[in-house]
Amino acid sequence: MKYIFIVNLSAGKGKYKNILPNIENECKKRKYKYEIRYITDELDGKTIAAEYKEEENVIYIVGGDGTLTRTLPGIIGTKNKIGIIPAGSGNDTYRAIKNLPKGDTKIDLGKVNNTYFINVACTGLDAEVGNNVEKLRKTIIPSGLLYIASIFYTFFSYKFRRVKIKTDIKQIDNEYSILSICNGGFYGGGFNIAPKSLLTDGILDIYFVEKMPKIRMIPLLLKLQKGKHEGKRKVHKYRVKHIEIELDEKINFNIDGEKIVDNKFIIDILPKMITYYNDNDFVKKCMEGKEYYEK
Repeated sequence: MKYIFIVNLSAGKGKYKNILPNIENECKKRKYKYEIRYITDELDGKTIAAEYKEEENVIYIVGGDGTLTRTLPGIIGTKNKIGIIPAGSGNDTYRAIKNLPKGDTKIDLGKVNNTYFINVACTGLDAEVGNNVEKLRKTIIPSGLLYIASIFYTFFSYKFRRVKIKTDIKQIDNEYSILSICNGGFYGGGFNIAPKSLLTDGILDIYFVEKMPKIRMIPLLLKLQKGKHEGKRKVHKYRVKHIEIELDEKINFNIDGEKIVDNKFIIDILPKMITYYNDNDFVKKCMEGKEYYEK
């Protein structure tokens, strides 16, 4: 077995530069057979991963949520295991997955239309806030104030939409503020949208928040940050395996760092679809000197 590291040179404002020497040192100390591969304009993560489809390796994604999502199709259906070195800017999937037991765990995947995801797919005001954080990141706003700034920026432009939702237990036809489909628990750089979600239970946790005055969304988002929003007025939670969503116009659907645009979405849970390899000690050593998520 080898350890394959697929590195996104563009993720996390170049975090990989400090991480790569640690990866090589740790692999040599542990006498791992390893390869380091780089994503380029001509060679994406999916294509690199697929080169090893006849083998049984650990394929570490050295990047963020988007890098992981784009690479997943090259690993699904093979004997390869997946690992994460959180070198992106948000790293919410790593937050959701790092507390699994050490070693191998078969985890569920979600699927939105033709896009697979490990963590969260969402649309609504919260998703737009997350999108606008990236826009504001290029401004002079301090990083610690980006989310608050994005909330106010988004409130002025956000448009409520009506959505039709069909599941095996509930049908909805209503305007919404938040619509999140969760396999894991975190999004938006650490907001705990689904505090009770499990990556191994074969269930999606759906959070549907009805339309409400935007000013009331501020305290709700602050509660959501800490995972304290369940049971609040207009916040509804459903646990399902299949969901169909339809809108009158095309929207952005955020899927673990990626976006798809459509007005119809078919979403399913795929139980035990991929093996995650967890070695937090190795990851911590590789991330020495950079952010590492202890919480």
